[in-house]
Parts: sequence; C-alpha cells; structure tokens
Amino acid sequence: MTEWPEIQICCVLPSGVATLPFEGGTITCRVTLGHINAPDTGLLKELKTKAEAVPWRNARIRDEAISTIEVRGDIDEETRANLLAHIRQTAWYQ
Repeated sequence: MTEWPEIQICCVLPSGVATLPFEGGTITCRVTLGHINAPDTGLLKELKTKAEAVPWRNARIRDEAISTIEVRGDIDEETRANLLAHIRQTAWYQ
C-alpha cells in the first residue's frame, strides 16, 4: 500500500492569529502583524479590552511587528506608544 503524504492546512485570521500544530497538539499564536484593527483578535481590541495577549510565534515575528508599528503613519503617537508597550510585553514561542 502506498503511503500518502500528510498535508496540514493553516488558516490565519485577518488579525494575524492562527492555530498551529505543535508537539502532537496545537498552539494559538500571532504569526504576523495582520490588521491591527481586526474586530475579534486584532491588537487594538486586545489592548483596549485588556484581553489576554495572544503570544507571538517567535521573537523575529514580534520584532518585525514592532518595527512596522514604529513607522506606520496611520497611528497617533499615544496609540503607537501603547501598542509598542503591549507588543513588547507579550510572550512568544521559541
């Protein structure tokens, strides 16, 4: 009998959050910055509602998000400072 390859599909929400396979189970994490104003799991909603922060997939993705937020022109300075502090305090997976 021929073995078929295993295929895994990952759906990423507009906010950059996904559930990924990990050590026989899954983890929910932010895999990209995504739309910061996404209604359910966007960073602005997470910040404003003081919801538990979704961990980043890794430090590199988190640092890329920080760099992007630092230069975005569509965010006022107070929101930018709050977002940057929030992102820097959020955990990430190794």
